[in-house]
Amino acid sequence: MKKAFSMIELVFVIVIIGIISAIAIPKLSLTRSDAQYAVVQSDIQTILSTVQAASFTQDLDASKLDGEFIMEVAGLNHARWIAASNGVRLAKDGEVDSVNNCVIIDLKDGNLQFSIDASIDTSSLCKKLIQIYGKNTLTVPLASSSTKI
Repeated sequence: MKKAFSMIELVFVIVIIGIISAIAIPKLSLTRSDAQYAVVQSDIQTILSTVQAASFTQDLDASKLDGEFIMEVAGLNHARWIAASNGVRLAKDGEVDSVNNCVIIDLKDGNLQFSIDASIDTSSLCKKLIQIYGKNTLTVPLASSSTKI
């Protein structure tokens, strides 16, 4: 008699692997989206605090700041963020991330403005950010020649 697995044993192994993967795959995707959310939230806080601090300590003219300045001062990852003309956006593959393009960080009127575009709620990241930040716009004042004492 040959020593081998029977067809029933193989079927049971395949069923068990299927059950385990049905449980594990959703957990792994949730863990990934939670990690992405935590990193983006940390980046947002870093941008808001470091850009304001650099603006005041270096006595910069806020009207001359741009997205490249934000990228440099905040030390943002170029794989995750991209400089726009007047701010930064979430990026993917070197371009604005069309799925997660709900984070708006712009320099306007000498201030740093942060908001979440609530109309873009297609991704789990955007949904979580909308829950935390809502539709409010946060304005952070920056140093400018008009605010000097």
